[in-house]
Amino acid sequence: MKREVKSFVHVRSRTSKKDLEIFEKFKNKNFFDSKEVSDLSKLLPKKKINILEIGFGDGKNLIEKAKINSDMNFYGIEVFKPGIASVLKQVQIQDLDNICLFYGDAKDFLVKIEKPFFDFIFILFPDPWPKKKHWKRRLIDQNFLNLVKQNLTEKGRLIVKTDWEDYADDIKKEFAKFKVLHDPNVLQSLKPIQTKYEGKAIEEGREVFTYISDLNA
Repeated sequence: MKREVKSFVHVRSRTSKKDLEIFEKFKNKNFFDSKEVSDLSKLLPKKKINILEIGFGDGKNLIEKAKINSDMNFYGIEVFKPGIASVLKQVQIQDLDNICLFYGDAKDFLVKIEKPFFDFIFILFPDPWPKKKHWKRRLIDQNFLNLVKQNLTEKGRLIVKTDWEDYADDIKKEFAKFKVLHDPNVLQSLKPIQTKYEGKAIEEGREVFTYISDLNA
């Protein structure tokens, strides 16, 4: 029996008028509802490397990496519309043609699209759901890793970062059967910039845990 994959997505219901305007401007160009897309190969110019960032937040990492890696395609999926609107504004200001954004739940998105497609998938500081009674809502578990594995190319890599120690312990257990690296320098130009969550963790003296895995190795 196929195990049901449940989503725990909390979506903001209110969207500003300015954000609605930018969504309309980029709709079906650089911005899509994840439910409406399955073939990603037609959305951006054909390039060799495809990168996905799940839960890109304010999008600063996504924008920076797209700017310095113009020969790669960058995709992002997010459930909070203000973050999506912010990135789309930067796409317009900086005239980027290698970014495509999706609104929706990552699990639903990965289930639907044609596989395999991505060379790198980044999950930077996912919601740790700190209360133990909510740990079942955490994104990364064995079912999710198997889903990601299906979406990665033969030599594709999953990169996860967290500053939450008990979540890091859980992730380590889930990665047990895969080869794992911990040095982000191996990513070269794709090494993530320091996010606001990472900066806060460092300021407060918390360790940042990095997991890089060739799930298909």
